[in-house]
Amino acid sequence: MWHKISIRWQLIALMSLALVLVMLSILLTDYFSDIKQRKALALEQAATLSHALEQDLVRAILDPKADTYSDISFRVSGFESVMMLSVFNDSEREVFRYVREAFDPKSHQISFSDLEQPVFSDRFLHTRQPLVVDGYQFGHMLFLIDLQQYRTGLREQLISKATIFATELVIALLLAWWISKNYTRPFSTLAKAMKSADVTQLAFPRAETNAENEIGTLYQGYNQLTGEIIKTTEHLKYLGEHDSLTGLMNRYAIEQQIELALQEGVFEQSVLMLFDIDQFKLVNDGAGHAAGDELLKQLGHLLTEKLPESAKIARVGGDDFLILLPGSDTLIAKSLAEILIKTIDDFRYTRNDHIFNITACIGLVSFKPCEYTLQALSIAVDTAFYAAKTKGYGKINVYHPDDEKVQQYSRDVQTVAVLKDALEDGQARFELWAQAIVPFQKTTDNISYEILLRLKNADGEMVYPDLFLPAANRYQLMVAVDSYVLWKYLELASQHPEHVAKLDFVNINMSGATLNNPDFQEKIRLAIETFDFPWDKLVLEVTETSAVGNLALASDFIQYCRNLGIRVALDDFGTGMASFEYLKHLPLDVVKIDGSFVRDMLDDPVDLAMVSYVNEISKLRNQETIAEFVELQEHAEQLTKIGIDYGQGYHLEKPKPLSEWLS
Repeated sequence: MWHKISIRWQLIALMSLALVLVMLSILLTDYFSDIKQRKALALEQAATLSHALEQDLVRAILDPKADTYSDISFRVSGFESVMMLSVFNDSEREVFRYVREAFDPKSHQISFSDLEQPVFSDRFLHTRQPLVVDGYQFGHMLFLIDLQQYRTGLREQLISKATIFATELVIALLLAWWISKNYTRPFSTLAKAMKSADVTQLAFPRAETNAENEIGTLYQGYNQLTGEIIKTTEHLKYLGEHDSLTGLMNRYAIEQQIELALQEGVFEQSVLMLFDIDQFKLVNDGAGHAAGDELLKQLGHLLTEKLPESAKIARVGGDDFLILLPGSDTLIAKSLAEILIKTIDDFRYTRNDHIFNITACIGLVSFKPCEYTLQALSIAVDTAFYAAKTKGYGKINVYHPDDEKVQQYSRDVQTVAVLKDALEDGQARFELWAQAIVPFQKTTDNISYEILLRLKNADGEMVYPDLFLPAANRYQLMVAVDSYVLWKYLELASQHPEHVAKLDFVNINMSGATLNNPDFQEKIRLAIETFDFPWDKLVLEVTETSAVGNLALASDFIQYCRNLGIRVALDDFGTGMASFEYLKHLPLDVVKIDGSFVRDMLDDPVDLAMVSYVNEISKLRNQETIAEFVELQEHAEQLTKIGIDYGQGYHLEKPKPLSEWLS
């Protein structure tokens, strides 16, 4: 409560309280001084009265007569403060008592033993005086004296001082008001300025004063502080809304402008463009990242010059730029996009004796207020840009929801989202399946299979590999997917040692780029440290179309794996342009013959010869062979006759969940 009171009223209250405390202390001092004075008067009167009556009281003890008692009573009654007088002889027998009229002594009786010293109660003095004449003690006198009968003038003093105090209090309050008004005004003014400040709008009223003392320092400090706040906040606001490299708007700022354009009643129609430099990586790789940064600065300046004043441009990451054209339509925006494409195409960027011909692609979306959400509009412009990229360099694409490439991109976006959810153990999930690989040239109780991957979305619906694997390849997720499959299989298999004991080998598919990836190579090394698995039973399959170059680059890592017993298989062999040429040189342990040759080998002598030839070459290099798509018994018989080591297909066994294999 006190903290809510203004300084002025706090000062008035404190001054008033101080004055009241001083006055109370004075009054209390007078009160206790009066009590002390009354006690002194009572003791003095008791001694005086004792001395004045001692002769008469001795006579009353020695010769008790009614006249003597009457005379003593009369004399004592003249002392209004004496309420009672008792006289005792030397035998402690009471021989005389005087009690003032209307006074009840029963409630104030005290024995002689209690009166070694005078006793004061709230109102009375009890005292005992010896009755001594000529050096001989004849007895004692007991007095009861009323202290209130003494008139000391205390009441008059209190009334007088209270009157003076009231006058002083009024004067003090007026003085306190004047002092508080004049001395708290600077603080009130400063407080008002601070209260009226609007931080969100950076509006801080300036505080002015002529004072050169502490108040002047306080005002100066406030003005400097608010000035620094404005300066720093504006700088932070600039940094928060602009790209540090190009000085253009950043994603946050452009999204605020897009949100405004999406509001009803602001613009009838607007256009959003996504601009991207083709093969920008070549500039970074050829001339260095500093050259790439300089190119982005120059392009930002160049684009700004070509855009109308109402346009908003932002660098939103890497070499991507978003351009918002408020109040524009598709026709105008497409014409402007063509100008931008031509401007970039005519631009020659020179760095360190390197000359770069720059091209760019643009995707654009026309939208009306409330037609999209910000997220939906972002997806739409990404989709339009993706479609432009697929057309080639320097292309423009206008978003149409029914466009096939747009639909493909939309499907990819959804599929990638499901893939990422599954990789992060979200509601979507991966499931490991396996298909048997059956030996043709031997009989064994051991089992072999290839690990297959299935994906279910958050609703439990199956997403088939022919849909999610191409999307994973296009969006650089295959390394994460391959790592997941390998680690998950080893994790599950390690929990079933009896199953691993019966395992002949397991094939796990890898993309060619995965083997070259440092993260995957580190994952393999970590798996070797983590799992107690017979590594000679693991076979890494690489598709032929991705094997050329990738296997050569990963030769050191492949040798590391082969030293541990891990084998490498070439999948879908025969689909490449130079299959037999590099079959002689790649470090392979197993060759899987593509099913397109196996499927028609019974009717096509060329396919049959191809299968036989691959088997012969593989045997010369001590490589095992596996034939895919074994759909008929005749396939199995012919492959066995040729000498193929293993077969895989629906005739031999259909894929089933890995959990069934493990159990």
